[in-house]
Amino acid sequence: MKKKSQLATGIICWLLFGILLINVSHNSHWITRLDQLGYQLTQQTSPLKTQVMIILTHFGDPIIIQALTILIALYLWWQSKFNLSLWYILIQFVGYSLVILVKYNVLRTRPSNKLFPANGYSFPSGHTFATVIFVFTILSLILPYLHHQSWKITWQVIGALWIITIMITRVYLRDHFTSDVIGGLLLASGWWLITAAFRHQLSQWLIKPITKIF
Repeated sequence: MKKKSQLATGIICWLLFGILLINVSHNSHWITRLDQLGYQLTQQTSPLKTQVMIILTHFGDPIIIQALTILIALYLWWQSKFNLSLWYILIQFVGYSLVILVKYNVLRTRPSNKLFPANGYSFPSGHTFATVIFVFTILSLILPYLHHQSWKITWQVIGALWIITIMITRVYLRDHFTSDVIGGLLLASGWWLITAAFRHQLSQWLIKPITKIF
């Protein structure tokens, strides 16, 4: 995706996120309907299904995702790919600070009927944000080495299913409203695309102190 397309798409994602944020803050009727629809789609619960969802939701746990990001960054650093190492740390950790910033400004309480413990505020979903950024990271590292289009599509489908699965688990477990996970998706997508549009400039800014040391 070219720079202008990345920037334009990222801005659209953030505009949609802004619209969602305003309506969540004002408890708009259509947000309530959207959240109810998500609950209706995931309403069939059972002890076995709940246990499976609990296992799956850990694959989007921000702490686990951030630990994996650090491991990837360390490997890239060991490969002398300093720019990439610092870049993915920036994208995940600085990006997640946006989630915290929004959460503590919106102050939306989580659903009261949780099937799995969750602390903090609800909007946007941190699990969804961290997962989207991590999946995009993995794809950006793998896709350039895949020469067959079918393999690229396969990995992209796997990535999309991973993100969707995490979103579903958060709603099913009643740890988030539907609008929370959509918000996490839009915020993360916008953050990735907008920063990607200025990647060269940001990478040079990040690596400059390192080159001075070495």
